[in-house]
Amino acid sequence: MSIPVLTPEQVQKKLLEKSYQAQESYYAMYSTWWGGIIQNPSLMMVPIDDHIVHRGDGVFEAIKVIEGKVFLLDEHLARLAQSAELIGLPLPMNIQEMRKTILETMAATQKQEAILRLYISRGPGGFTTNPYESVSSQMYLVVTSFKPVAEEKYQKGVSIGRSAVPPKDPWFARIKSCNYLQNVLMKKESVDRKLDFTVGFDSNGNLTESSTENIVILDHDGNLVRPKLVQILRGTTMIRAFDLSEKLKTQGLIKSIQERDIHEDDIRNAKEVMMIGTTLDVLPVSSFEGAKIGEGHQGPVAKEMLKLLRADIKNGPKATAVYA
Repeated sequence: MSIPVLTPEQVQKKLLEKSYQAQESYYAMYSTWWGGIIQNPSLMMVPIDDHIVHRGDGVFEAIKVIEGKVFLLDEHLARLAQSAELIGLPLPMNIQEMRKTILETMAATQKQEAILRLYISRGPGGFTTNPYESVSSQMYLVVTSFKPVAEEKYQKGVSIGRSAVPPKDPWFARIKSCNYLQNVLMKKESVDRKLDFTVGFDSNGNLTESSTENIVILDHDGNLVRPKLVQILRGTTMIRAFDLSEKLKTQGLIKSIQERDIHEDDIRNAKEVMMIGTTLDVLPVSSFEGAKIGEGHQGPVAKEMLKLLRADIKNGPKATAVYA
């Protein structure tokens, strides 16, 4: 068998012929490498020798757009910049330029709902582990469709279990890097076990996080508790949800808001357990390792937190309009 050596014209032709179902949800891509916006999914490409491809050497954020408004844009960009700084990765443009590029790319799609998948890479230039061989850092932004969780999950809750995947080291846990092998294995684990999510615990038995979500509890005394921000990523949606939940104290729904170690027994004995994330908002947990949590469905605190957060997403001060 003779392997053909393809011409640039043949490569382009084959690229335009290649398609698969997931591409239907890819609306647009901005790339500093290409210097513009691409709307044909078959041409949304990254150089193979970019460190983000072969070393996971980059950082990223996933940002939600609802009804033409970007939620927590500035918070996501601040976390992105912090992650990049921690690994000595220079941004290819300043934050204000990045913000403008994001809004322009989203506007080009003419969509009202989307997920903005923002990546900063070390850039192309070689295949070793040496970051200095890359020619320059790059920004890749892919706008994809937003697929919300089925509404019945918010009523009935989701099932979770204990993960066997070791959590990230505390130093790496606070960086939203593109090295997501542990996260991928956690998601594989939950799918294989027919669970909605698995959640991690550190060597001392302290709760960490899920594959891409934070987990919080309403303890048996009525305190709303999140894990210490030590071996978990500082979830932008979780932090905002907890800020909004200050109102629940005056309503008498919760006693206090705390940040402390959470153990497996705390989950089992909790009144309510919730998963919080960009695509989830506030999703109640109905069971842990097959044992019922609370009443086994959405509780009053999860319900009110979801209501507060969704109102904030649509009309709050953290929602940035795409279309003026």
